[in-house]
Parts: sequence; C-alpha cells; structure tokens
Amino acid sequence: MDKIEIRPIHNDGELGQLYELWGKVFPEDKSFFQERLEIEDDYNYKSTWIANVNGEIAAAVQIFPYYINYEGVILKVGGIGNVATLPEFRGRGLTHTILKRQIKWMEDNDFDLSLLFAGINPFYEKLGWHTIPTHYKVLRKIPEIPENQYTISPCVESDFEEIKALYDKFSKNFVGTRIRSSSYFEAQIKRTSNLLMAKNHDKISAYLSYRLYGNKIIINECCYLEGHENAVLSLLNKINHYDGIRIDLPSNHILSGYFQNWGAEEVAETSGMWKVINYHGLMNKLRPVFIKRTESEAVNYTILLQCGESDEVLFTKKEGIVEMIKPTDSFAYNELIKLNESTFITMLLEGSKENKLFPKVNYLFCGTDSF
Repeated sequence: MDKIEIRPIHNDGELGQLYELWGKVFPEDKSFFQERLEIEDDYNYKSTWIANVNGEIAAAVQIFPYYINYEGVILKVGGIGNVATLPEFRGRGLTHTILKRQIKWMEDNDFDLSLLFAGINPFYEKLGWHTIPTHYKVLRKIPEIPENQYTISPCVESDFEEIKALYDKFSKNFVGTRIRSSSYFEAQIKRTSNLLMAKNHDKISAYLSYRLYGNKIIINECCYLEGHENAVLSLLNKINHYDGIRIDLPSNHILSGYFQNWGAEEVAETSGMWKVINYHGLMNKLRPVFIKRTESEAVNYTILLQCGESDEVLFTKKEGIVEMIKPTDSFAYNELIKLNESTFITMLLEGSKENKLFPKVNYLFCGTDSF
C-alpha cells in the first residue's frame, strides 16, 4: 500500500527537486521556475506544497502570495501556479488534494481571493474556482504614426526608480494591479529584456514592456503619465515591424481606444479563474470602498447582499453612517442583492452601471506579474 504525504516543503533540497520536477512537466527549463520564484519578496516554504508518494515527490502546487490595489484598499491574493504531477503518478487526485489543503491554508492566513490561469478549467471548477471571461485585442498592422517629441530607448538600471514611480502612480487608475516592492519591481525589469521607455526633456513619460510570440508581440504592460498619451504612440512606432500586436488592457487605457479605432480583433479569453477565499473578511476590508461609493446618497436603506448559498452581509446606511454586519437570527432589509460566487467576482472586477454597490470599474492584471 502506498504512503502518500501532503505537506509544504521543508528545505532548499526539496525546493531544488521541485525545480527539476517542473522542468520535466512543463516546456520551460527548470531555471525559469527558479528565477521566477526567487524574485518573490514573501516567499517561504509554507507556500510550496507537495505530494510525497513512498518518499518520492510526485506532485506540487505553488502559491504566489501578492497584494492588489482596490480603490485604495489592499487585498491579499493567492496566485496558484506550477500545478504539476509526474506522468507515472497521474490519475490519483494528488494535486486536487494539495489544492484542498492550500485553500484551508489561505483561509487561515488572511487571503481574500485566489487567481489562477488554466487550460483545463473543469479541473479547478470542482474545487470552487470560477472562469471569469475577459477579452484581448489583436491588431495585425499599426497604421503610420507621425513622429513626435519623445525619445525612445531601452531601459537601463539608472531608470528603475523613476519607472517604478510611474507604475505606482499609473496603477492607481485601476483595480487589481499588483502592489510592487522596489526589489520585486527591479528583479522583474531585469528579467524583461524587451522594455522601452519614452522620454521628454529627460523625464520618463511612458514605458512599454513586451514579449515575443513567434513574430508577434504581446504587450505585458504599458504605463504613461497623464497628458503624455502620445508617448505611447512613439513606443508603438518602435515595434511596428512585427506581424501583430496583442493587448490585454481595460477600456480606459489609451491603447484600447487606439486599437478599437484601428479595427483590432477582439478575442474572448477564458483562462483566468477566481475564487473567494474569505467572503466576510473581504467585505470588511472593502467597507471604505462601499462607504465612498454611497456617500452621495441621502436616503437611509438596508441591503441584504448574498453571495452563494450561505455567505451574507447586511449593508446599512442610516443618517450618513454605513455599517456592514453579518445577519443575526432576526433582521430587516429594504433590498436584496443575490449573486452566485461567479457573478459576485465579476461584479467586483467589472462592476455594472446599474448597481450602486458595484459600479463600473477597470481591472488590470499586468502580464509582467504572471505566475
């Protein structure tokens, strides 16, 4: 009878074995996984889980903990990646068992949400992750763009601090952007060989990070200062010799408007999957957001907000004071908003023009932060 052990790893020796395992299961070399994990500020063994079968590491799942901005509130997200099982151990439910334990670990460690990118969505749906479709745009050819006053050049190390300041300022226009430490940001930039910046009077006005996919380009991120949108056009001029360009950007990004006007093809993307880890903890953290969203309303009301079958919160506004509490045995309300978990996440990341608690928002996940 096999002895199967599910647990976090204990030491660097086991981590080294995982680099070997991931290098065998995925197309990338083991150095890819080592370099990606080493840039994480908060990495520790407790976020790397394995299934050990008769003393041999047979499967593994990595959690990438990170923090995102949500209208001034900081949320903790568990990024799930490196889900792998050696071929001879498949069919035993090893990674499912690991993921179940990791969900509990995230619940116990103040995580709010979890995000993963999948090619086999039903595998993760069984454990409560939900596919949240997005759209990306593909442009086959950029039209001729007149030159302007910006100087385009590759990024060098002396520019890191200014680029990070630009990112920090720009990312506040969106929800979901990763809060990056200086060490993480610098390490990511050094891993990104394709990074261009636009300068005007020796100040960085915009930058663009991209990766090659055959003879096509995927833009990882593009940040710019307000009033310097034309700097983005200058950056595009430098990469206009490829067969196509893909962007995954929200509607309020300047490139989204340009690509739409230029006739870019819009394509549905279904690889992103989300899960709520702690509904009541999440809602409590978002309390300042809901207060701000409803502060202009003078009326008193109570909304019962239901997520799924069992998660509920009472949102009450009375004489300008907003309270969010878990319902007791006896309560009253004026309006019911009932959402399944998938719709709740969609409302959180996209919003709606008709809902005062969840108005339209612009979600952005930069490809640079992929795990």
